[in-house]
Amino acid sequence: MKRLVTLMLVVVLAMALTGVASAESGKIQLVGMCWGSTAQYDEMTKAILATNPDLVDKYEISWVLGGDGDTALAEKLRLALSSGEQLCDFCVLNYTQVPEFSRAGVLTDISAALDPYQATMTTAAKTMSQYDGKTIAVPFEVKTKVWYYRSDIFDECGVKAEDIKNTDDLIAAGKKIQEKYPKSYIWNLGHNAPGYSYYLTLAGNGASFFDKDGNYNIASDQGTLQMLNDYKKMVDAGVIADISDWTPDWEKALSDGTIVSQLGASWLGQQIFLPTYSGDVNKWKVTLWPEIGGTDKGSDAGGSVMVVPTLSKHPAEAAEFIAYACLSEAGSQCAFATTGSLPQNTQVLSGEDLFTAQKDGYFGDSYARAQAAAADKFAIFNYSPNASAEQNIVVEYFNKAVNGEMAIDQALSAAQNDLTTMVGNAFN
Repeated sequence: MKRLVTLMLVVVLAMALTGVASAESGKIQLVGMCWGSTAQYDEMTKAILATNPDLVDKYEISWVLGGDGDTALAEKLRLALSSGEQLCDFCVLNYTQVPEFSRAGVLTDISAALDPYQATMTTAAKTMSQYDGKTIAVPFEVKTKVWYYRSDIFDECGVKAEDIKNTDDLIAAGKKIQEKYPKSYIWNLGHNAPGYSYYLTLAGNGASFFDKDGNYNIASDQGTLQMLNDYKKMVDAGVIADISDWTPDWEKALSDGTIVSQLGASWLGQQIFLPTYSGDVNKWKVTLWPEIGGTDKGSDAGGSVMVVPTLSKHPAEAAEFIAYACLSEAGSQCAFATTGSLPQNTQVLSGEDLFTAQKDGYFGDSYARAQAAAADKFAIFNYSPNASAEQNIVVEYFNKAVNGEMAIDQALSAAQNDLTTMVGNAFN
């Protein structure tokens, strides 16, 4: 937060300079900023505008690249806001970055733009639109908590995913599969497991690393303790592979039956991930998580959102467009078609058309149906403005605790010490 102190000085000037102006073409020019590539966003925008002649006549929308990933984009936005440079009218962030920018007062209140959609927004969408009582974001990609499993191997071993309700059931299922396939595992948590593997559970079980004043208290946090106890229990039972995500070994294990299920999030089902990694195997299905670490609720960092910086030249218009793009029936269906992000409009989700269209897909309609059901179990971790720094510290200790390199209480005490020493306070 120290690097954002100067942003508050910029806000007053920015708001004075912000106004509505038309481009020479007669249309209002809106600039969005994303990460990775602009191609998908250009395609999505073109499809969305085609659904609404009024928007076509009113707006001309272009996208600029903020960096390879969300971290690079956030840093670029920080620098722009601190210097008063107007980079974009709206941008894509991960929800983990929202607390930082919201508490700095550099995100526009967009409640008026969301009002027309409140009645049809899912619980997940409403949750992601808010931070600290303010409506400052439009949910773009809701990363629901879903479970992928090899239906062929489960069926062959007499394991029914719907009967697995909790950690003990998952361990029993893993052992039953190993009776026939001794080298197969029901999940993986390598020594370098990524943060989302833990936060998927922490998001739903009430865990928090700090108290109401921002003082770190992770050593006594019951949600964190419960998560680590259950994860270590699974590792100790021998049903979890010592393979880390985003490694060649991980991709190979997903294709050759070494890993027969993945407790993950909705993004893993996108074509570029699991369907690609699993090779010729087309037997994966999707369902909801069992209760692990005291919960079956959660999400992977909430997901990505679109926000309007206070330096936007056209804040009201930017808010109108992103709200339509992500929350209207037509807009959200276009976004789903181009990005795979499940619509967060209850009217779209209540019909069968969306699911019927998925029946011939890689997962059949189980992917869309699981995401829709998981939206009712959606929860976001209590992220602070220093979320990135906190994650870098705690995940190292989580991995050591789960893999038996440190006792859980020792790992949490060490994490609290490092948080206090290196970060200081969650809110500063």
